[in-house]
Amino acid sequence: MKADMLRKVPLFSTLTDEEFDTLAHIFVARSYRRNQIIFMEEQTGDYMYLVLSGKVKVAKSAAGGKETIIAIHRAGDFFGEMSLLDGKTSPATVSAMEDSRIISVSGDDFRKHLLHNEKVMLQIIQVLCARLREVWQVQSQNHRTAGARIRMGLYDLAAKHGVRDAHGTIIDLKITHQDLAEMVGTSRETVTRALARLREEGLLEISGRRITLTDPQALLTGL
Repeated sequence: MKADMLRKVPLFSTLTDEEFDTLAHIFVARSYRRNQIIFMEEQTGDYMYLVLSGKVKVAKSAAGGKETIIAIHRAGDFFGEMSLLDGKTSPATVSAMEDSRIISVSGDDFRKHLLHNEKVMLQIIQVLCARLREVWQVQSQNHRTAGARIRMGLYDLAAKHGVRDAHGTIIDLKITHQDLAEMVGTSRETVTRALARLREEGLLEISGRRITLTDPQALLTGL
């Protein structure tokens, strides 16, 4: 694995070339096509993963086969480290939302080569703190109506995956109504109706599966 490729991953951005040389052998890169499964729920806890390119979604199945999207990771993000840190698993299925290239690190290599690297662990701690704050924010929204959760979900997607252009902020994900429903805990039909209302209000534009928010901050009005 070339050092210049790994430097795209913030987790390793502070490592020196010498440190990369000692770690290169632990990284395994694989390519995945859109919708391809990266790992299933029963495989959770075996590896740590880093997204080199593309986007992936982490989902959990509930009774009746209903799926809830827990997170969406893009290039530079990593996941799976918590299971390697505490030995506990949170079963989830991870699949590619678009063609993606993923780096994996085995649990043994993580514990042997990364766990005692202060630079890497500091980056992991910072990311875990940010994720904890996100969980608190989501929990504070649970009591809100489905419409409010959809607006907040769109705002969060724009904050994490937004690209500015002359018309507003494009959510740089080819996300379906079903995907959004699974993220905020409602039905696809409810999402479709809510998006139609937001479109009528001039708060968003839809082209295919691409959503552009004309003013993301306006979505929070009245929440």
